[in-house]
Amino acid sequence: MLGDPRTVRVTGDDTAAVFRRAEDAGPAPDGVGAEGDPGGDHGRDLGGELGKGARRGPVREAYVWCNLTSGDGSRALWLLLLPFMVVNLAHWMRPSGPGRPRTVRLYGLLVRLSALTLTVLLVAAACEVALDLLAWQCAGTPACVRRHSWLGFLAPAAPGAPAGSGGWWSAPGRRLALAAALPAALTGLLWYLSHRTWRAYESHRPLSADMEPDTGGPGPGADGRGSAGGGLGAVAVGRGLGGGGLGAVADGRGPVGDDPGARAVWPGPVGEGPGAEAGEPGLIGEGHRSVAGGSGPGDDGFRTRAGGSEPGGDAPGTGTHGRGAGSRGDGPRVDEAEADVHGSALVRAGFWYGRRLVARLRAAHTAAGLLTVAAAVATPAARFDHRTGGPAALDALGRLLTAALLAWAVAVVGVVCRRGRGENRLDQRLDRHLVRSLPLVALALLLLSLVYAGWSRPGWQSTGRIPGDPAFGALMLAQGLLVIALGAVARDLHRRRPDPRAGMRGLGGPAVTLLACALGGVMSGGLAQRVADWLDGTRALLAGPPVLLTWQASAIPPLLVVLSVLAAVLAVRTARLARAERDRVRQEHPGEPEDPSRTRAIARARAVATLTDRAPLVVTVLTAATLLLGTSALAGALATGKTPVGAARRTHHLVQAVAETSQALGSWLVGFGFLLFVTWGRRAYKDASARRTIGILWDVGTFWPRAAHPFAPPCYAERAVPDLTWRMATWTRRTGGRLVLSGHSQGSVLAAAAAWQLPPSVRGRVALLTYGSPLERLYGRWFPAHFGPPALAALHHDIACWRNLYRRTDPIGGPVRVPGDATPEVDHEPLPDPRAYGRTAEHPLPAPILGHSDYQSDPAFTRERAHLLTRLCPGLPGQRPEQGT
Repeated sequence: MLGDPRTVRVTGDDTAAVFRRAEDAGPAPDGVGAEGDPGGDHGRDLGGELGKGARRGPVREAYVWCNLTSGDGSRALWLLLLPFMVVNLAHWMRPSGPGRPRTVRLYGLLVRLSALTLTVLLVAAACEVALDLLAWQCAGTPACVRRHSWLGFLAPAAPGAPAGSGGWWSAPGRRLALAAALPAALTGLLWYLSHRTWRAYESHRPLSADMEPDTGGPGPGADGRGSAGGGLGAVAVGRGLGGGGLGAVADGRGPVGDDPGARAVWPGPVGEGPGAEAGEPGLIGEGHRSVAGGSGPGDDGFRTRAGGSEPGGDAPGTGTHGRGAGSRGDGPRVDEAEADVHGSALVRAGFWYGRRLVARLRAAHTAAGLLTVAAAVATPAARFDHRTGGPAALDALGRLLTAALLAWAVAVVGVVCRRGRGENRLDQRLDRHLVRSLPLVALALLLLSLVYAGWSRPGWQSTGRIPGDPAFGALMLAQGLLVIALGAVARDLHRRRPDPRAGMRGLGGPAVTLLACALGGVMSGGLAQRVADWLDGTRALLAGPPVLLTWQASAIPPLLVVLSVLAAVLAVRTARLARAERDRVRQEHPGEPEDPSRTRAIARARAVATLTDRAPLVVTVLTAATLLLGTSALAGALATGKTPVGAARRTHHLVQAVAETSQALGSWLVGFGFLLFVTWGRRAYKDASARRTIGILWDVGTFWPRAAHPFAPPCYAERAVPDLTWRMATWTRRTGGRLVLSGHSQGSVLAAAAAWQLPPSVRGRVALLTYGSPLERLYGRWFPAHFGPPALAALHHDIACWRNLYRRTDPIGGPVRVPGDATPEVDHEPLPDPRAYGRTAEHPLPAPILGHSDYQSDPAFTRERAHLLTRLCPGLPGQRPEQGT
C-alpha cells in the first residue's frame, strides 16, 4: 500500500490499524514530534509545520482491515453461516422507495421473517440428526445399536425381556432429552458467536455531530483566522493484498473553484480569516483491503460537547448532512427526507450502529432455536399422552406445555415484527428487559419439556420416524409464501421509481432470499443424508430422514442440468464477443506488427470481464429453476408421503428410471457437497491463505450490517467506517488540511461509505480516487436504494472532487456513471490493458494483462492523483491538459 517495507503503526490494534512509512513516522525537523509513537508528543502542530515546509508532499497512510474478515482460524466457522449471510444481504437489495416508508418497512419485515425461518430450519436439522436419527431411530433399533456400540446405554430392552430391564436412558423420552443437548448447544454457540462479534464490531461508536476532536488545545482556525498552513496527507484503505494508491480529482464543484489558480474558500477553520491561504490537501488512498491516507498525529480523541455547531459546519439540525440533535440524549438525527435528498441512507447518523436491533434479533432467534428444540422433544411425548386411555395428568401437562410454547413463539415473532433498524439517529439504548427475558423464558420452557418428556411412560416405544415430520414441509411452505410476498413488495417499490440498471428489475432481494432458503435446505438435507448413511449404510434398518429432504436432494440433478445449459449459452456468447473484440484490439494498435495470440488473449480477457454483467441473467435462471423445482418437491412430498422412487413405483419405466437416477445422484451430490463444504472450512481453519481467499469472497456479504439475521457473520464496516471517519475528522481538525481518499475494489466502497458519514465541513475537504471500483457495476445495480444513481450523484456533489479509473479487462471494476454533465469528469477513459501490445523500448518484455490488479503501475494513476491534489489546493495555474487526455 505504501510502497515501502519499513512501516510503523500509527494507531489501531491487531485487528485494524493505520500505518505509515517509517520516514513519515520518525522525528520531524523544527520540533515536530514523532507521530508514530502513541505514548509521546504526537506533533500537535503538524499542520503548521507542514505549511512552513517541514515536510514536503503528502503524508501517506494505509488503513489495513484484512483481519476483520480473514483473521484467525475461527473465521472458517463463517462458512456454516452462509445462508444467514445471504438472507441478510437481501435486506439491503431493496429498490429505492422515497416517500414509501410503510412499504419499505414491510419489505424489511418480510426479510426478517424469512431470516427467522432459516434459524428454525438450522436447529430443526440439528434436531433431525440428534433426536430423530440418533436417539429415536438408531438407538431404538437393536441392529443399529450393534453397529454403533457407543449407543448401547440408550438401547431399549430386548424383545421378550421383562419390563424395566432396559437402562434408565432407554425410555424414548429420556433418549430425546439427552439428545436435545446437541441442538441446544448449537443454539447457544450461535448466541455466543453473535454476542462476541457484537463486542468486536457493533460496539464501536461512529462519529456524530455532537463530537469534536479533542486536540488538547485550540484547533486550527479556532481564532477565526485559520491555520498558517494546512496539512498534506494521504490515506489508503484496503486488505494489504494489493497496492493502495494516492490521488486527487477535481470536478469543478465543491469549495474549490473552477479556476485552477483560485484560492480555495473552505467552510471551516481553514481559510476563513482575511488573507488566510488555503491549506494543502491530504491524501487518503485505498487498496483492496487497506486504506492509505493523510493524517496528522495518531491516537486522536474526541470529546462530547453540549451544543454548538460542528467546527466549520452547520448548527445542529441545519446542515446539509441533516444531523440535528437527537431526542432523549440518543444522539443526532437524520430524517428520512434528508437521506432521500442525499440519495442514500448511508448518510444517516445511526446507519453503522445497529447494536439495538442486533441485540433484539439475537434474543428472538435464540429463543426461536430453543423453542424449536423444546417442540421437537415435547411433541412425541404429547402425542403419546393424547391417545385414548393415556394418563390424564400427563395429557393435561402436555397441553399446557404446548400452549406455552405456542404463546412464546408468537411473542418471538412479534418481537421480530415490532422493530426494524433505527438509522435516523445514533440510538444507544438497549431493550435489556426484552433481551434477557426472551431467551431465558424459552430456556425455562425447554427444561420443562425435557422433564415432561423424560417422565416414565410404560409401553412407549420408538418406531419409524419421530412425530413432527410435516414440520419441514410447513417451514418450506412458509418460506415460499414469504418470498412471493417479498417479490410483490419489491416490484411495487421498483415501479414507483424505475431504475433501468437495477439488477432483475428490483427483484434481486426476493431472488437472493429464495436462494438463501434453498441453500439452507440443501445444507440441512445434506447433513441428514450423510448421518443417515453413516448410521445405516444398507438403508435397511432405519426409516431415514424426512421424505421432503429426499425430494429436495432429488431436485439437485435437474437444477445442475439447467445451469449447465446456461453455462454453455454464456460460453458461446463470450466466444462470439471475443471474436468481435479482436477487430477492436487490432484497430487500437495501428502500425504495429500483429500477434494473433496476443490479440486473442486481450480479446478473451475483455470478453470474460463482461460475464459480471450477465449476473442478473444467471440469478434469474437459477431463481426460477429453484422455485419451480422446490415447489415440485414440496408438492410431491405432501401428496405422496413417499420418496421419489416410491412415488414412481407404478409409473412408466422411463419415469421410474428418472426418479431412481435423480434420487441416487441427488443423495450423492448432497453428501459430496456437504463433505466439500466441511473440507473447505477445515482447510481455511489451518491455512491462512485459504482463509484470506474466503475473506475476499465475503467482502460484499459482510460489508452490510446485520439487519435481518443476528447470526450472520459480523459486519466489518461497522468497525472500519467509524475508524476512517474518526481518523479523517481528527486529522482535518488538527491540521486544517485536505484529504485524498483512494480506494481499490471493495476499498472504494468503504471509502464512499466513510465519506458519506463525514460532517459537511470535512466532506467538502475530501477528494475521492477510485480504481477497479464496483460502486456502480455491482453495488449500484444490486443495492439501488443505497448506491443507485441518485446516491452516487449526491456523493459526487458533496465531496470536493472525484475521479474513477477502470479497465475493459477488469471483471469487477467499471465506470461509476454519475448521472448528469459531470460524468466525464468522474470516469476516466478506459485504461489500456496491457500497457503495450508488443515489445517496445519501454516494455522489452511482454506487458501483462492486469485486469483487476496493479492500477498503481499505470501512469494515469500518478497523473490523476497529482491532478486531484492540484484541485484540492490550487496554487499557480497548472498546465492545460493535452487534447484527448
